[in-house]
Amino acid sequence: MNSSGQRESGNFSREKKTAVMSVPSEIAQNLKVADENAAFKYDESARNIVAQKSVLAYILKSALNEYAEYTVQEISERFIEGEPELRKIAVHQDHPDRKDDSGMMSGDDKIEGDPTVDKSQKDGTIYYDIRFLAVLPADGSLVEILLNCEIQNRDTPGYPIPKRGIYYAARMISSQRGTIFRDQEYGKIKKVVSIWLCEDTADIRSDTINRYSFTEERLRGNFHEEKKDYDLMTVVVLRLGSKGENSEDDAIRLLSKMFSTNLGYEDKLDTLQNEFKISVSREMSEEVQSMCNLSMGVLNKGEMKKAKEIAYRLCDKGMSVEEIADMVEVDIDTLRLWLEERKELLVK
Repeated sequence: MNSSGQRESGNFSREKKTAVMSVPSEIAQNLKVADENAAFKYDESARNIVAQKSVLAYILKSALNEYAEYTVQEISERFIEGEPELRKIAVHQDHPDRKDDSGMMSGDDKIEGDPTVDKSQKDGTIYYDIRFLAVLPADGSLVEILLNCEIQNRDTPGYPIPKRGIYYAARMISSQRGTIFRDQEYGKIKKVVSIWLCEDTADIRSDTINRYSFTEERLRGNFHEEKKDYDLMTVVVLRLGSKGENSEDDAIRLLSKMFSTNLGYEDKLDTLQNEFKISVSREMSEEVQSMCNLSMGVLNKGEMKKAKEIAYRLCDKGMSVEEIADMVEVDIDTLRLWLEERKELLVK
């Protein structure tokens, strides 16, 4: 072969090698997309289950004192208004709400709309997971309350959950201008509650509920404002974790069992119907089945727990972060979050 032919052969060899090397990365990318799609579907099913009025009633009873003396049946039937909206209203004011793509005009639109969206990760907008109107029983009167419920896969996402909850609540307050009140009509502002459900949490924070709200301090004199005029924003964080399935709190136990990878489809239906007296519709049954199928696949938290344990052991042996990440097949950022969580546990 002449020199030109040799060069051509060499180029072909390099091109072939490059093509072969690209295959694993394409497979990895496809697997990543599949994982992301499965994660999205899992979260969607989880939201659809939590958005059932019967489930929301358990959450309200545990999260807010105003509902403590009522049965979950009373809360579900008397105090939750309309149908919850799922990922429709944008959180940030400069982002558009999600439009109805059905082509149908709504016959239920009212001038006082319920702003509930933030943009999704895919299109740049963040949406409130679940948002609905509830009636707050107070001194024999009924007060409307705007409430949004967010589901977090972990409670250490790189920022404090309460801070994000406060931001969401503040956005719900400010978004009432132009719908609930106009100009100087601040007396019409409705109370908002931002509830966060954290599935995956460290044992030290498992089976806990924390509430954050405004209070009045009388620094001088005896005058005080009526509570209804300043108690306008509350953030509640429910952390499930490993202890959740045996919790004495009904809401945490219910949610933990629904998100559990230890319970199968039939067990979860039995839990809903017999332990918590919730009538399961066909749609709800399908969502439970979907969650069970997905949790046994790419979202198997049992496998994640094993991976964490292996990572901790390798770390104790002095292996580098890069080596551990390669061994347990997770990205370095995820591994660092695991190690930070473990460090926090050891300190406490």
